[in-house]
Amino acid sequence: MTFRVEVAADIAACVATVPIQEETWSGDVIVPPQLLLAIAHNGGFVALGYAEGDDRPAGFVAGFLGIHDHHFRHHSHMLAVRPEYRHTGLAVRLKEAQRDHCLDQGIETIGWTMDPLEARNARFNFAKLGTLTRTYHRDFYGAMPDKLNEGLPSDRIYIEWPIATDRADARLRGRDEVPTLEGAEREGVPYLLRADADRPMPGDPAAGESHLLLGIPCDFQDLKRRDRSLALEWRLAVRRALEPAFARGYAAVEFLRDASGERGAYLLFRQPPPGQRDAQPGGAGAEPLREVGGSSILMGAQLP
Repeated sequence: MTFRVEVAADIAACVATVPIQEETWSGDVIVPPQLLLAIAHNGGFVALGYAEGDDRPAGFVAGFLGIHDHHFRHHSHMLAVRPEYRHTGLAVRLKEAQRDHCLDQGIETIGWTMDPLEARNARFNFAKLGTLTRTYHRDFYGAMPDKLNEGLPSDRIYIEWPIATDRADARLRGRDEVPTLEGAEREGVPYLLRADADRPMPGDPAAGESHLLLGIPCDFQDLKRRDRSLALEWRLAVRRALEPAFARGYAAVEFLRDASGERGAYLLFRQPPPGQRDAQPGGAGAEPLREVGGSSILMGAQLP
């Protein structure tokens, strides 16, 4: 399938994002096209993807300039693709265009928030792009009325994408093989949290483990429709696991799946103290687990 990406430059292009926003989230959380136009004309980025033979936009991405730790950073606020064009590579094309825009501005990190229980989004962000996270926000947006978020606390992890790296290049081009969940399990990486049937089951890893696994449901939206109380149980279990892990210096640097695609888990790596980081192999957000010849090698990972 062939796509083209067009950068929004006028109000008509920004208005064209509204039906996709409504289809993805509902009409309750629409970003007004006038605001998107202002973002596009003031250093931000709004772009639409089109499939060959379809005049309607198939997806869009939007983000704006911000400051994080005294450095300019691009915040990617929205990315949406119409259902019929998901899993086609369009979302990667849109993120690649956003990355090119930011690199031209001299910006080396793109950030955004993500629901940590959405396995499909986690796979895209970590495996396809090469992101990481080390920050957890409780109920970040407050009560949200849209169809994806209503009824639960809007907890979020803050995603960091170091874009000026070989890792980002390799992931975007599919040249960097992602480790498997089976490989991490064979290596003996312990679970901080795992799924016992549909229920969250806390693990009891030894203190000081360099790597941990944190499992989540494979389809949180389906689980939420079936059992809202169980969805809340998962929300609170992940919160109780990730908040202290991040406080102890861990970062999630991969999202691993098994061969069936029915199980998924974040791979957490514990950063050494700042004075010891130069001795660790790997670059920013470097891959911490790689399978080689049927066996796996745990490696260090330096975070920016």
